[in-house]
Amino acid sequence: MARDSKPDPRPFPSKAEVIAFVQDSPAPVGKREIARAFRIKGGDRIQLKALLRELKQEGVLERGQRRKVRPPGYLPSVAVLEISGIDEDGELLARPAVWDQDKAPPTIYLAPETRSRAALAPGDRVLAKLRRIEDQLYEARPIRKIAKLPSRVLGIYEIGEAGGRLRPTDKRAKRDYILHARDAMGAEPGELVLAEVRQGRPRLGLREVRVTERLGALGDTH
Repeated sequence: MARDSKPDPRPFPSKAEVIAFVQDSPAPVGKREIARAFRIKGGDRIQLKALLRELKQEGVLERGQRRKVRPPGYLPSVAVLEISGIDEDGELLARPAVWDQDKAPPTIYLAPETRSRAALAPGDRVLAKLRRIEDQLYEARPIRKIAKLPSRVLGIYEIGEAGGRLRPTDKRAKRDYILHARDAMGAEPGELVLAEVRQGRPRLGLREVRVTERLGALGDTH
């Protein structure tokens, strides 16, 4: 009696198995990669699509580029990082310069063999290539150091067609800042104010600020 050479079909994967596969992958994966890994064919692909939709709705996975999925908090291959400290072994630690999620960001170690490492210190910002080691752990290799943004800006509050703006008094500043009325502490247009630069992504190429001190009109200063 001839044996059937076809392998026994694998049972449809559970949510836990799919989550583990995505978390262990060094890069975001698509439905095709998941189907290939679990030998999902034919009509079962529809079931896989529904399972992935459920996991995204539950917040366990999130959608990346090109319809791929990844764990929440997955970092891109290139990102701007801020040096956040030094661990007990003397290794530099970093965090994403922009992080808008509720949970803590992944741990990022700067590769020790980089030439620029000795010149970096906590508070510095770098453009870096990231390599995912495992879930919530990355290695970063700096590409170049980025000029540190001023934490505070002295400028004139103005309102135009595009809304509130802070025009820096420093002539070397190349751009204005966005200053919403709600963040102006009641300042009037033309008033000199001291403002702190908000963290987050620039809008229309401009960063947002929040007034911390009103200094009056220029003509009133002594």
